[in-house]
Formats: sequence, structure tokens, C-alpha cells
Amino acid sequence: MEPKPTTDGVMRRIRPASFIYYPYATGTSSGKEHIREELVRLGVELSVSVAESMFLLCDDIHTMLWFCFKLWRYTLPPSDPVSERLLRVFHYVYSKDIKPKNTPVCCPDGGNSVQWEFVKTTWNDFTEGVIVLNRLVLLLRKKDCSFDDRLLSSAVEKYKQQVLKKLEDKLVSTKDVSELNGFARETVACSISYLWKSLFDDEDAAGEPSPEVTRDRIISDLFQHILDDSCHCEILSLPVTSPYILGAEFPMQGIREEVVQLGVELSLCVAESMFLLSDEIWSVLQFCLKLWRSVWRFRKTGSPVGERLLRGMHHVYSRNIKPKNGVYHSGYKSVHWDLIRTTWEDFVAGIRDLHNLFMRLEVNGTSAGGREYTSRVEELLKKVKEKLRCAKDVSEANGFAREAMESNILGLWKSLFNRGTEEAWARNAMRREMLMDLFQPFLKETEEAKQQH
Repeated sequence: MEPKPTTDGVMRRIRPASFIYYPYATGTSSGKEHIREELVRLGVELSVSVAESMFLLCDDIHTMLWFCFKLWRYTLPPSDPVSERLLRVFHYVYSKDIKPKNTPVCCPDGGNSVQWEFVKTTWNDFTEGVIVLNRLVLLLRKKDCSFDDRLLSSAVEKYKQQVLKKLEDKLVSTKDVSELNGFARETVACSISYLWKSLFDDEDAAGEPSPEVTRDRIISDLFQHILDDSCHCEILSLPVTSPYILGAEFPMQGIREEVVQLGVELSLCVAESMFLLSDEIWSVLQFCLKLWRSVWRFRKTGSPVGERLLRGMHHVYSRNIKPKNGVYHSGYKSVHWDLIRTTWEDFVAGIRDLHNLFMRLEVNGTSAGGREYTSRVEELLKKVKEKLRCAKDVSEANGFAREAMESNILGLWKSLFNRGTEEAWARNAMRREMLMDLFQPFLKETEEAKQQH
């Protein structure tokens, strides 16, 4: 296959997902432009996987062409932008590398390609890849699109990790077969990238044939033989389902995931503050009690956000800070007490906003206004982190390790929106146990000090 003179199609390995990743500026035209550029690259990546499947099936042209026809004709409307380019990819790969010099030849017994059973396992991944990419493209083609850039960014990341990487991982198991049949990943990517360059351009270029004319010509050249022949009933019966990504539930789920992420960040900031105060256990407990009292105001409605905050504090305290000798109070405030006091209002406001957003999502069943809440919490956490940064060396010297703690804290928050995972009595018993372990020594010494005075 002779590559086109471009390097835009060079394939990139899909990087592992990070915990919090918003690679595009939110609410800016430049942010959307970066996403557009990314979608062009993702279109090339999807096309390369399609081409690889075509090479896997090329021992039986009948099977290969019905696979292409079903993926093109029954997944999207033919005039949609991704559908148009997918058809051109089929035609380019077929005419350049696979089309037999004589009439198409099927398997001698009229059966399937040897690799059909394997390629069939990728069908749902391909249909999801085509539909989700088209949803993204249609959203970005709207010049007045007010769709949340952060949600778009989340959709792009999920698309790469849950669709393209999944396809890549499956196809690698038959790499030897496809390459033996003539498939060369880098060459294919370079050759077909030009087909995607115009994804966000005006299709009606002067002097160019209309998309309808081009489509009809390709359909005739690509599918005429099989449309005049017997159909491949098994391929035609393959289902096409609506993917989750950018579906009806996606905006709500996206905000839920952000709430969980922000909860983890909140707990990590609380943990860092506890380590800063750990030169005086009394100060640690006083800080934690202050935060718990800010949650207690929600006791009538309950606060799963507050519950996870409590579990995070107890986890850090019992694992890392709780004194072995039973001495809680040295008679002095922590050296960093005054610094931590400056963060109280930010912590309390962040807890309140997270709680209110949780109630809006779970009780009211709406994500409307969710971005306003998450933006406020992000700003509050940013302020807290800036204040704590000046004492970072101290907290780390006292044992704080953000990365090591992150997975444990995430484990406490990831069930935030899972209803019914715990019985009420078990939850109440756990709360009482943690409160006793955390605050009884502190409250006992406080009461004794009052009696002495």
C-alpha cells in the first residue's frame, strides 16, 4: 500500500487512564479545537482497527464485505460524517490491498472466513466505536454548542480506554495472521489519515463531487457483488445497541464521578492536615471534631458525604497517628495549628457543597447546576492546597504519602452512589465505633479539664 504524503496518521499507544484527567481547557474555543484535533486522530485509530479486521477476513471476500456493509449501513445514517469516512476507509483498503483481480472468491464450501468467529467478538466494540465517535463529532460540529467541555473530555477518555484500547487488546492476539495477510499498522494509519482531515471542514468544496455522488460510486464498487449475491444472514442479524458513552445517563454519571473524585481530594487534604498536626494528637482530634460537627447539621437527612469523610479521618488516624502509649495531650497546641485554622472555612464550605450536590443528584434526580457546585468545591480545594503547600515537607516528614493513600481513600468513596450497599443498622454501628475511637479520649480529657477548673 502506497502511503499518502502525510504524518498525521502515525499511531499513538493509548495511555493508561489517570485518576483525574481533564486535558482540555473548560469553556473555551481553544478547548474545543483541541478536542476536534483529537477526534481526527481517534478516527484514524478506529479506521486502523477496521482495516486490521478486513485483513483478518480477507480469506473470504464475501464475509469481509458483508461485515463492512453491516458496520456501515446499519450503525449510522449513511450521511453522518463518521459514516461517510468509514465508507471511504473500507473502499480505500479494499481497492488498494484486498480486491481480487478477478471476481470475488468465497470459501470453497461457501462458509465463513477462518477468522470470522474471532472478528465477531469485536462487533459490539466496533459499533460502539463508530456510534460514540459520531456523537462526539456531531456535538463538536455545532458552532453554538454549549455542551460542557469537561464532559466531552471525559467522553473522549472513556472512548479511548473503554473502546479503542479494548479493540486494540483484542486484535493483538491475531496480529500474526493479519500481518501475514498484508496488514501493516503504521503504513495503513499514514495512508488513510487524509480521509479524516476534513472531518470538521465544509464538505461542499468547489469542484469536488458531492458526498452523495461519491457515496453512490463507492457503494457500487464495494458492495455490488454481495448485494447481487446471497446475503450473509449471521452478519445481518448482529445487534446494534446504543452505547452508554454520551447516552442519556452519561451527564448524570459524569457528575457523579466528579463528586467521587472531589471527595477523594477532600479526604486527602484532610489527611495531609492531620499529619501536619500530628506532633500534638489533641490538635488532630480537635481538627477532626470541628469537621465532623460541620457534617452533624445534616443528621436529619443523612449525609453519605459526611460518612465517607468520617471513615477517611478514622482510617488515617487509626493507621498512622493514633498513639500507642495512650498519651493524647502534651499541653501545647500543634506547631501548625494556626496554619490549619486558616483552612477551616474552606473545608466546611467544601463539605457543605459536596453534600448539597449529592442530595441534588440522588434525591432530586437532576444534574442541573452540578457544574456550579463542582467548580466551587474545586476552587475551595485549590485554596486549601495552596495553604498546605508551604508545609508540605513537614507533612511528608510526618508520614503523609499522597499516592500511597489515594487508592485506600478512593475505596472509601467509590460506593458513594451505590444505594443499599449497607444496612442502616450496620452503618450506624460502624459510625458509633469510629466516633468512640476518634473522639472519646479527647472528650474525656476535655471534661476532666473542665472539672479541675
